[in-house]
Amino acid sequence: MQNWGVQEWLNWQESTNPNEIDLSLDRVRVVLPKLHIQPPANITFLVAGTNGKGTTIALLEDILIKKGLKVGSYTSPHLIDYNERIRINKQPIDDLKLIESFRFIESIRNGIPLTYFEFGTLAAFSILTDLDCDVWLIEVGLGGRLDATNVIDPSVSIITNIDFDHQQWLGDTLDEIAREKGGIIKTNTPCVYGDISIQKSIQEIAHCMDSDLYTLDRDFSLFDNGSDFTWKGKNNHIDSIQIPPHWAAGEFHNLALALMSIEVVDDGLLPTSKQLNEILKFFSLDGRFQIIQNTQTWILDVAHNPKAAKNLKKRLDNLKPAMRDFMIFSMMKDKDLNGFIEVFIDVISEWVVCKMNTERSFSSRQLEKKLIDFGVANVTVTSGPREAFDYVSSNASNQDRVLVTGSFGIVGPAIKWIESN
Repeated sequence: MQNWGVQEWLNWQESTNPNEIDLSLDRVRVVLPKLHIQPPANITFLVAGTNGKGTTIALLEDILIKKGLKVGSYTSPHLIDYNERIRINKQPIDDLKLIESFRFIESIRNGIPLTYFEFGTLAAFSILTDLDCDVWLIEVGLGGRLDATNVIDPSVSIITNIDFDHQQWLGDTLDEIAREKGGIIKTNTPCVYGDISIQKSIQEIAHCMDSDLYTLDRDFSLFDNGSDFTWKGKNNHIDSIQIPPHWAAGEFHNLALALMSIEVVDDGLLPTSKQLNEILKFFSLDGRFQIIQNTQTWILDVAHNPKAAKNLKKRLDNLKPAMRDFMIFSMMKDKDLNGFIEVFIDVISEWVVCKMNTERSFSSRQLEKKLIDFGVANVTVTSGPREAFDYVSSNASNQDRVLVTGSFGIVGPAIKWIESN
C-alpha cells in the first residue's frame, strides 16, 4: 500500500465491501468521529435531486469564487479522472493529496467494510478540512437519506428536483423517491427546492423537521422580461440577467435554485447583476451540453433518464439545425431505456450504439434490438466507445452534428478521444 498510486487505491476500495451500492450510514458514522472534520459553520451546501446537481454546484462554485471565497467541492461520478470529484476553486485535487487521504482513511477504518463511495466521501471530507475551505459544496451520491454524504450538517439542504431514476434503491413511486431524497433535510435547517412540482412528502418532512422550505415559483423565481431576466428571492432581486441562449428549463431552475440557496445562507454573497452576467457569459461544465468543434460539431451530455433527455432535446432545438444528427449512445442496465429513446426517436439520423467498459452497461445488441423494436432502421452496432467514435468521425460530414449521450461512461471516453484526435 505504501507505494500505491491512485488507481491501485481505487481498485482496493472496490474490494473492501462486496456490494457496489450498500446504502447505510452505520459504517460511515463509526469512522467519521476519527476524522475530526470541520465543515464551515455557516456556508455548507448539501445538494440532492434527480437531475441538475452538477450544474447547480458549478453555478454555486463560480458565484462564491467570484466573491473571493475558497470553495471546496465534492461531486460524483467523474468523467475522466477520479481527482475531478474533489476540487478546490474548481481545480481537481492532486494525486499526492488524494493518496495521503486514502492512506489516512485506511489507517482509521479498523476493518469497517466501507464501500467505494463511502471511502471516497470520507477522504473528501478529510481533504476539505485539511485545506481549510471557506465553503463546502457536497453532492449527494444516491438518494439522500442513507447516502454517505448525509452525515454532515449543512447550512442549507438543496433538492434540485424529483423524478424517476435508481428505482431499484429508491423506490418505484415519486413519493418513495422524494422521501429518500428528502432525508437530507435537517432539523431547523432551511431547504431549497428547485422545481415547480413539489412532492407532498418533501413538504411533510420539512414540517416535521421544523425546516423552512423555499420552493421555486412560490418563494423565488427567474422570469423573462423579453430582453433579459430577473431573479427574485425572498428579500432580494437581481435584474438585467443575460441567460445563455441555448439553456432550457433545467438550467433556468438550477440558476434560480443556486441564487436562492445563497440568499438563505448569506444574502451578502449574492452576485451583482454585472458579476452574474460575467459568470454566465463563460459558464460551462464538462459533459453537460459541452460543445466541441472537431471535424464535426460534437455535443457531449451525460443525460441518462427521460427528464434529462427532454431537457437536452430542448437545448438542441435552440441551436441551428445540422444536415444530419448522429447519436453515439449507450446506457446502464438500470436506466429507463424506453423513455430515453422515445425523446429522440424522430430526431436522430443515425444511431451508433456500443457497450461501455462496465458489466452494468447494456450490450450493443441489446441497444440495437430496442431501437429496432421502436422502428428505427438506421442503427450501427459497434463493439465499444472508441470504435463508435472512429466510425462517426469517418462517416459524418463537417455539416453533421454528433451527439454523445446516455451516461458518464460514454461521455468521459468521448472527451479523451476528441482530445487525442
